[in-house]
Amino acid sequence: MRYLPVVLLLSLPGCASRAAPAPWRSPAPSSWPALKERLEQERRALPTAPWAAGLRATMRDTRRDHAVDGRGAIAVAPGRAVRMVLVGPAGTTMLDAWITRDRWRVAVPSLEVVRRGGEDAPPDLPVGFLRWWFLTPLDGALFGAAFTDPGVAWLLRDGDAVIELRLAPAPDGEALTVARRVGGRSERIEELRAGTAPHVGDRVHYVDETSGLRVDLMLESVASRPPDEGAFLDPDIEGGGS
Repeated sequence: MRYLPVVLLLSLPGCASRAAPAPWRSPAPSSWPALKERLEQERRALPTAPWAAGLRATMRDTRRDHAVDGRGAIAVAPGRAVRMVLVGPAGTTMLDAWITRDRWRVAVPSLEVVRRGGEDAPPDLPVGFLRWWFLTPLDGALFGAAFTDPGVAWLLRDGDAVIELRLAPAPDGEALTVARRVGGRSERIEELRAGTAPHVGDRVHYVDETSGLRVDLMLESVASRPPDEGAFLDPDIEGGGS
């Protein structure tokens, strides 16, 4: 979700201070099965049912020294679609983003901007990252892993993207740091979470190193019921809605 520089698109919940990453070390052959199984445990623990949450967001365009605060909602159908709508202080929609595996739509009503695409991942929008993060999180071929102090790290390849994941204990749960590099572009997420399922208070900090966009999100509520299926339909087609 970016709404500042040309369609400053999106991302999610605010978060942790960034520490220098630990250096990579080649794992011993005896530890490789345990490293692979630890990643599989994370994958199995991810939500499989649709969920929805209310959130607070701050988006900063560091190159223009401009920030926008808003509140909104997100609905996620793992493996299928994500819909996020952010509303500004005046009650107007400042961002409406919808992404599936093979289509996407990003609208910034205040700028009268609507952009659409298919399986592409435009360089000025984090569509590719959001597809991976919400629809197929932790997907990719594992080609590097290491136990760190005090956590674990993995290197994945997902198509043309190389993804570095680092997971470590945190005072209120876990700290997950993700760096994704593809086509000369670098994106980073730092997440503080209570667990793999969404919880009130979960925070994420997103940085697009190329555009200078920074997004902080915090979950303020988590719905007790799954979202209506209409949330996952194309907003431009009858039946799709927020």
